[in-house]
Amino acid sequence: MAPCAAQVFSGITPERFNSLVQEAAASGITISGNQGQTVVHHGLVKAQISWNYKAASQTLTLQYLNPGFLAPCDTVNGMLHDLVASRP
Repeated sequence: MAPCAAQVFSGITPERFNSLVQEAAASGITISGNQGQTVVHHGLVKAQISWNYKAASQTLTLQYLNPGFLAPCDTVNGMLHDLVASRP
């Protein structure tokens, strides 16, 4: 299955990005640097997520790379959206 459409979030200050990184770390998800990929294990689901943070434009791009039957795009993208929205 093809990767999901990337989500681009604006207004992501360096402080907000650091808060998101800390939230991810508290959940056992390692995010290192302003761009990369990580794997999130949640029960039977193994989700591969890429991120690209651009401090100059205060944008964060997140993309779910390996959607499947148990975790379709809309489900994981909704979770990512909720995570970013929860960090003002």
